[in-house]
Amino acid sequence: MESGKVATVLAQYKDSIPEDQLLAFKAALEKADEGAYERLMTVPMKDSTTTILLSVYLGGLGIDRFYIGDTGVGVAKLLLGWITLGIWPLIDIFVCHKAAKQKNLQNLMTVL
Repeated sequence: MESGKVATVLAQYKDSIPEDQLLAFKAALEKADEGAYERLMTVPMKDSTTTILLSVYLGGLGIDRFYIGDTGVGVAKLLLGWITLGIWPLIDIFVCHKAAKQKNLQNLMTVL
């Protein structure tokens, strides 16, 4: 992919993927074909701020995990989160933020 398109994709998705994976994502973009640009622009992203808000207010019900696509963990959190006396939902507030960014990167790499 040409450098102008790589810069555009990186500028659009830099806040949606983990910062420590930016260089690897850039290298994958540079190796991608020209048709990947159009496919990348249509990939839906999960907002990490929305994930944090869902985790704070509805995290005990697993809604945050359902939002990012981790249905199995969401069901487990819904059914078993109360056993941990609220510790799992509390810790998951911080984990879900990174999980949303990782899921976005995974979706982008799948398109490439």
